[in-house]
Amino acid sequence: MDLFQLAVLTVLGVFGGVLAGAAGVGGGIVFVPTLVYVAGWDIKEAVAASLVIIIFSALSGTIRNQRGEDPVDWRATVILSSTVAPATLIGVYVASISPEKVVQVVFATILLLLAYPTARGRPEVDPNAKRLAVPLVLIAGVFIGTLSGLVGVGGGVVMVPLMMLGMGLRTKRAVSTSLAVVMCAGIVGAIGYIATGFSDLLSLPPLIVGSMIGAWFGVRLRERLPEKAVSRGFAIFMVIVAFRILVDAADIL
Repeated sequence: MDLFQLAVLTVLGVFGGVLAGAAGVGGGIVFVPTLVYVAGWDIKEAVAASLVIIIFSALSGTIRNQRGEDPVDWRATVILSSTVAPATLIGVYVASISPEKVVQVVFATILLLLAYPTARGRPEVDPNAKRLAVPLVLIAGVFIGTLSGLVGVGGGVVMVPLMMLGMGLRTKRAVSTSLAVVMCAGIVGAIGYIATGFSDLLSLPPLIVGSMIGAWFGVRLRERLPEKAVSRGFAIFMVIVAFRILVDAADIL
């Protein structure tokens, strides 16, 4: 890798980290399209790289959360990770046998489905509302893990309300716990992709370092901007990227 490529990957990492930190979402939604359309990576390679990057960004966030007022609920983490993490291997397998267009369409569909809840922000859950049964939470975890392995998206947007409704966690603690689950899923998914042939690991350190730096600035930016403006702006970004991917998948242009 020459200095120019190193600089480009670092800048991409910073860019993705800023967007992820500002919007408070996992890196997959940002890093996969960034690597595909700016760095020119194949979408399957971008998904694999995204899962590796997520491990480090989620680890950094988890450590930071442990020093805060709403640390990770490790019991909930173990329970949900017991289905989410192994299920990422289902997604890895599906990706390995699927044409690239299938992965493109699924990723674009996930972006469109998550755009609306992202624009609305995290929902307020009535503490007196009827709880979801834990088996239903675990079944949902299988679905989340499969999608994580297939398209490299951590699933935090879905896991937060799931833990609030199914495990009785407060919003901020559910967010912290979701990040720990995403880390576990990223570890298993990354191992799965490496085992099935992903080997471009030497390109990842600048992306990882850049994302961690960018995320710090993104969090600071989020603190200075209205939450609604950030969430709606990021939702628009997701919709634009989704339509671009669908156009590519359909070979319209």
